Amino acid sequence: MGEIDLDPASSHIANEYVGAIKYFTPQDDGLNAQQWFGKVYLFPPSGSYFFNKALDKWKMTRVSAGTVTSSHAVWFQRLYRAWLHNEIEQGLFFTNCPDMIRYEQKIFDFPICILKTPPELIKYSSKGINKHRTCTSLLVYLQPKDNSGEATQRFIDIYEEKGRVLY
Repeated sequence: MGEIDLDPASSHIANEYVGAIKYFTPQDDGLNAQQWFGKVYLFPPSGSYFFNKALDKWKMTRVSAGTVTSSHAVWFQRLYRAWLHNEIEQGLFFTNCPDMIRYEQKIFDFPICILKTPPELIKYSSKGINKHRTCTSLLVYLQPKDNSGEATQRFIDIYEEKGRVLY
């Protein structure tokens, strides 16, 4: 993708690693309240809450209801809609929710890398930054519509050594 224009589910600490030009924190509510644009990197939060500015508190999303799907699927659906409606040029969706293959089968319409080594994730808490390995992880690439062949090949070239690429 080159430079990342937007990380809609991030923080100051996480963006030190991602390096997006713009990012939304939980208080910005990137899922519901912000316009997405450009080249988007998305690793959805593991929780299922968003910050309600009007109420000045964290509020449960639909994901926490009894009828649900995963929060990763809800964020992917937002990314997919933004791509479909040309709000974004392209997107890279990282998930450590292997159930995405069940929750959101649209991912199979795009190139996917199933990582062979669990990535090391960072988590910031009041005790500082902790690193931990996660479970099975996937990268889904929503390539630019006007140059999908070349962009897909770049994705394959970058990720084929990191895992199995399906396209």
